[in-house]
Amino acid sequence: YTNGCGWAFDVKEAQQSGKFRSDDPLQENYKKTGFFGSITGAFGDKKTMYCHHLTNDGYPAVRAAAEAGKTFSSDQEVWEFLGKNPCCGRMAYHSKSGKLVCGPVVKADHDNTNNADTCIFTANNLPVPIPAEAYKK
Repeated sequence: YTNGCGWAFDVKEAQQSGKFRSDDPLQENYKKTGFFGSITGAFGDKKTMYCHHLTNDGYPAVRAAAEAGKTFSSDQEVWEFLGKNPCCGRMAYHSKSGKLVCGPVVKADHDNTNNADTCIFTANNLPVPIPAEAYKK
C-alpha cells in the first residue's frame, strides 16, 4: 500500500455536480463532536476522510458500489472498482489548490471513520487498509 498517493478531490466540483454535496447525510460521519469539535468544525476542521472512501471520479465509494449493484470478495476487486492503486492515505485540505489531497497517515493522529456507510471495505466485510496504529487512542 502507498501511504498517501497524492490523489486530489475537488470538493467544490463535487458539491456543484451533486456527487458529494455539503448537505449530504454522509457528511455527518466526518463532523467533529463535543465542545471543541464544534469550535474547530466551524473553521472547517473535520474527522478523517480516507482515500478509499471515494472513487477515482469523486463519488462516495459505498454509495457508488450500491448504485452499481456491486459487492466485493477481495481487496483487489475493491481497488479496481475505486479506480485507484492500493493506498492507506487520508485526505487533507491543500490550501494552494483548494482541494483535498491524499497524504500519509501518521501514528495516533486520525479518526476511525471507517463504517459500513463510508468504507467500502467494511461494507463488504473486508479488512480496512488503514494501519491500526494510525488511529487516535
